[in-house]
Amino acid sequence: MASTSSTAAACLALLIVAADSCIAQTAALPGRIAVKGGALVVRETGEPFIPLGVNYYRVGNVDGDKVVHATFCPGFYDRPFIEKMMADVAAWGFNTVRTFHAYHVGPSGILVSRGSREIAPGYLDNVVHFLQQARAHGIHVIFSWDIWMPSADWWAETPLPGEEACDLRRDWDHAQGINGFRLHRGSVRTRANAIVALIEAIRARDPHLLPVVMAWELENEVYLSATKEPFSLREGIFQFAGRSYDLSSDDQAQELMDAVLVQWADCCAVAIRKADPEALVSTGLFSFAAVGRGGPGTRSQDQTADERIPGRPLALLRSTLDYLDLHLYAWRTPEKSVAWHLERNLDSSEWDAVRSAARELGKPLISGECGLFANYLRSAPNWQEINHELGAECFREHVEGMGRAGLAGALYWSYGNPDSTAGDENPVLTFHPQYGRILREAWLK
Repeated sequence: MASTSSTAAACLALLIVAADSCIAQTAALPGRIAVKGGALVVRETGEPFIPLGVNYYRVGNVDGDKVVHATFCPGFYDRPFIEKMMADVAAWGFNTVRTFHAYHVGPSGILVSRGSREIAPGYLDNVVHFLQQARAHGIHVIFSWDIWMPSADWWAETPLPGEEACDLRRDWDHAQGINGFRLHRGSVRTRANAIVALIEAIRARDPHLLPVVMAWELENEVYLSATKEPFSLREGIFQFAGRSYDLSSDDQAQELMDAVLVQWADCCAVAIRKADPEALVSTGLFSFAAVGRGGPGTRSQDQTADERIPGRPLALLRSTLDYLDLHLYAWRTPEKSVAWHLERNLDSSEWDAVRSAARELGKPLISGECGLFANYLRSAPNWQEINHELGAECFREHVEGMGRAGLAGALYWSYGNPDSTAGDENPVLTFHPQYGRILREAWLK
């Protein structure tokens, strides 16, 4: 009979092998990912899927416009670099890459012009290449979007299924600013229809590429502005979806925010699932503490110069989104530890209630962005030198804390891109692969 210690060692080895099988899938083409029993699984087999991997982004001044996400824009998409990235990601035992679509409209944009009726062919060629490389290496892709969306008559004028039941405003209200992206009919249509158009374009090129897409993320980090109406107002009544909200009340203002974002998410999700019934739909979020806020419903108490009020995870869990993606970065100060800062960010997002609701509703929670900042890894006298030994210690503590918090996966920010340097403020894996090893090792610990 085996000793207790040898039995425990054997069990641990089996657990590690099982976890590895959830993460490294390079032996077979990626199958559809689904949500079942509150977990991400491979749809065909029911095997658990733990999304671990990296973010990839590239920004640039496209066609002389302002600097925007340019990942797939002709002139910025670097095929040899992408091929190396996919090989690295697979070799490191990761299974997921998260990346971003452009909102630029022009010769090198996602649409050639505002009146275009198709995804720009060169842009689509790059999207297809990206997915082909991911498929070849057994990797899934999460596609995300900026808060800004392309100016497109095609998308803005195409009705969404079921939109007549939603309170979407026909006319753009300049006083609402970016808050109008959630309330203006043309803006909500544009977000959903851009994703629908990409689904249809990918299917037309190669329908076998759609299972490579783990999820369509409606927005990188969804938020509302405290400096634009109606949330800049401290008095008055705002009518939405058949209810009156008193803007002098922090609680009712928060309830209005929740209702607006849930409707926005649901309107988009219905259209996306009509185009691809097996698609997962999500959104990214940051914590309230990350922008100096105490939590939901603290609008009048918050002392912050940051106008952004993040989407409330507890509300968005009640939408039809399949899972939520909360971005969490390691932080430390001389007075407060990495663990303290992680707990503060989670607490500001009502984490105990969120975890309970997620279990009840059967929805996973991941961290689609995690990483660290070099600014607190520098010290006198050489402020240019980054202490990566300290960085490794901080990041390991952060990843282990995320695992204990109940997150179902994490993606590092970032792999890097052709413009990256060894001294970037967020250390990139192209120069510092040790952070990728820490993510994987600490998550499986």
